Amino acid sequence: MLTVMMFLAGLQAAPAAADPLAPARAGKLQCHAPNAATKSCRSLATYAFAADGTISNKAEVLLAPQMGLIMTVTSSVAVKNGAVCGALPTFDQATFVMNGQPADEPTTQAIRQQLGQAMAPMVGKEICTTYKPDGDGFTAEATMGGQPAPGGAQKVIWVAPTDGYKVAP
Repeated sequence: MLTVMMFLAGLQAAPAAADPLAPARAGKLQCHAPNAATKSCRSLATYAFAADGTISNKAEVLLAPQMGLIMTVTSSVAVKNGAVCGALPTFDQATFVMNGQPADEPTTQAIRQQLGQAMAPMVGKEICTTYKPDGDGFTAEATMGGQPAPGGAQKVIWVAPTDGYKVAP
């Protein structure tokens, strides 16, 4: 009994995992695969924190550099054991920009359908990302079902909205 009590006391005394979204809470944006020379990212994430504790992640993602195709999609996430976790959303509400112009409705529907088919095995599955310090930024490592998620690790930096970073090749 004493051993169990000591174990429980040790759990309570253990420090909480650092908040991986602390920079976002301070207003910073998460830039994946950054290029400091061009102030560009392959994807750029912003987080919104609601009073009820829910967190939404708005991601702008470069899908096709040659066409300047950028997708914007929003999903819900949560911090679990020091990782940012959320289910890959459907693409029903995703919006698209091609060469700086909003995609027309037929193009939007076609892209949504193609993405839905290509990503079907992953949609709705929880993906958790941990961030490990790496030089001036972090290495983001995503897992799905405890296994490395497709796409591998990515370099990530936090940037201020005033730093001028954008999604571009």
